[in-house]
Amino acid sequence: MMMQQNSSLRRIFSRFFPRKYIAGIAAQAKYALLPIGEKKEQALQYLQMGESSLLLGSLSALALFETAANLDPENPHIWHRQGLAFFEYGSLDGNEKALLLSSKNFKIATTLDPTFFEAWTAWGTVLLQLGRFHGEHHFFLEAREKYQKAIEFSAEKPTEQLAELYWDYGIVWSEIAEQSGEAIDVRLAIQALQKAQLYTPHPCPEFWNDLGNAYIQMGLLINDTRIYLQAIDTLHRSVAAEPLYVDGWLSLSQAFSQIYINTLDERFAASGSDCLAKAAEIDPLNSEIWLSWAQILGESGRLKGDVKQLSLSVEKCARAYALETKNPLIICQWVESLSQLGLLSGRLDLLIEGENKILETVDHFPDDPDMWRAYGLCLISFGKYFEDPDYFEAAIEKLQYGLSLDRTDAELWHALGVAHKAHAQITDDIDMIERAGRFLTRAIDLKPACPSLLFDAACALLQYSEMEASLPPLEQSIALFETLLHNQREALLYHPEWLFHYASALEWLGDFSAEEAPFVRALEVFSQVLLIDPDYPNIHLRIGVCNVHLGHMSLDREYYTRALHFFRLAARQNEEDETVWLEWGLCLVHIAHHTLDTYEMNQLYAEAELKILKAGALGHPNTHYHLACLFSILGKFEEAMDLIRQAYQLRALPPIDEILEDEWLDNLRSTEPFIQFLSALEARLQSREE
Repeated sequence: MMMQQNSSLRRIFSRFFPRKYIAGIAAQAKYALLPIGEKKEQALQYLQMGESSLLLGSLSALALFETAANLDPENPHIWHRQGLAFFEYGSLDGNEKALLLSSKNFKIATTLDPTFFEAWTAWGTVLLQLGRFHGEHHFFLEAREKYQKAIEFSAEKPTEQLAELYWDYGIVWSEIAEQSGEAIDVRLAIQALQKAQLYTPHPCPEFWNDLGNAYIQMGLLINDTRIYLQAIDTLHRSVAAEPLYVDGWLSLSQAFSQIYINTLDERFAASGSDCLAKAAEIDPLNSEIWLSWAQILGESGRLKGDVKQLSLSVEKCARAYALETKNPLIICQWVESLSQLGLLSGRLDLLIEGENKILETVDHFPDDPDMWRAYGLCLISFGKYFEDPDYFEAAIEKLQYGLSLDRTDAELWHALGVAHKAHAQITDDIDMIERAGRFLTRAIDLKPACPSLLFDAACALLQYSEMEASLPPLEQSIALFETLLHNQREALLYHPEWLFHYASALEWLGDFSAEEAPFVRALEVFSQVLLIDPDYPNIHLRIGVCNVHLGHMSLDREYYTRALHFFRLAARQNEEDETVWLEWGLCLVHIAHHTLDTYEMNQLYAEAELKILKAGALGHPNTHYHLACLFSILGKFEEAMDLIRQAYQLRALPPIDEILEDEWLDNLRSTEPFIQFLSALEARLQSREE
């Protein structure tokens, strides 16, 4: 059997190394007649000479190793030590092929002694190295088997060896999990690393880094914030043990980034940025640091609409690109940050710069889904800047191509949903907003714990419900908002927009149900927004309108009085908002209806007229109709009819059913001019239908 093994090794020698290094081994025949004890002694001498030669990089070691193996072929330790020597040699750049020789030697050693713990362990380590070098999954599976054999024979072994064994065993499971995507494989990796920790009184920074990354890997699979917190705690130990350990700072920043994505708590984004600042001080020529920094700044800047952070993200991208020009991820982030910054700052030149970068790069990486996502996001920004649906259609095309490459990418589904939603906001296309809801829901299925996905999907469903006047999508929207708010309580201070849109959905539910409860709840939630951000856009207007609704339903004048207070605040917040002035004027009319004093009533009507006229001066399309209603109440029928006709010409009249049911038009409807106008209107509508 040993002759076969030597023949196999010789074939490997001749394949990988020049013949001159294995020539002349026939001289070994002179040792054939030596006593066994002397053969063993000579074998060790040749082994030591071979180890020394290989350590110096001399391939004359090959002949020495073969001689040693021929002198004592049944000694597993000879094969084990040769394997270790080849492993050390093969670990150097350019010598990786020697790892196969190392693996072959360990195979012989374990064949000679199936209980050889050290050989099984070393064989697993070689296979792990081969897997990383070649990127081939089968090496990791084989390494796992070797480590499992080592564990079988690990009883009473020194704790140092057991710690190393379980550490490497955990790393192999992590590599296997990268391919399988199975949480159970990551769980086994964590368990192995935790066992290694039991045998290590003072783990080194690299160990804490590997354990922390295993927690991150688990967090990415199961979307559990608690796992990321474990990762952060573990990785803090890594940099505490060695403050200059760059990989530890990078991993810690990744953990903070992932928990930020899961919670949108800005404190985590700031902590991740701080970690990268420290890493950059230690290793300023590391492009990965600058890219990671650009990514977390870009995500936070996009979600907050923060121009400063987006500018910093662009700056970090430029630093990363200067160090590594061939990394497509750098271009992707650069394009995204430039596009968002250009849109928020109103700078077309930045949008064009982002477009030029993606056009220069996409042809070089046509199979990269991230590249098509960046292209789509750039076009979405153009569409929003120009308010042109053609850009959204182009973005949809690019994103769909990206999905053809990877249909499991939640971010691509998210971007596709955003493109459809933006298209619908400009065109009022119901099909577009319905698809937006479906695509965003698909993104949630792939990444269920991401709050930005939940929020965007809830908003799309709310928009769909408003356009379609449909209750089911509204109920879905409210359910998503409530899930978001329940799971992310800690982040509410940073995201009042979640509460604002949730309250808007409740208000719309109140319109549907004609019940007070949704309006009362909406008012509570709007009030929370006011506490977080007193200057939040439209917050005073929405609180005022909500009070008006409650006034309608309860017939309690107090609600209208409260509404007036908030309309005044809304007008101070934005004097150019025509909706504020219109709602303010209509509220005054409602208060007049609850007033018994004639003088006060007339004062209220006069003030209401001024507010409605102000809304009209600012361009509100419904001014003519509402002013006609007020004049109907006041008995100014001729003026009221003139306004009704103007509203018709401007296509600002509500449907006929609403006109016939509007109580404020009761006086006008009994007049002959109105009856004639209505008959003519119905005749025109009927002729169009025919």
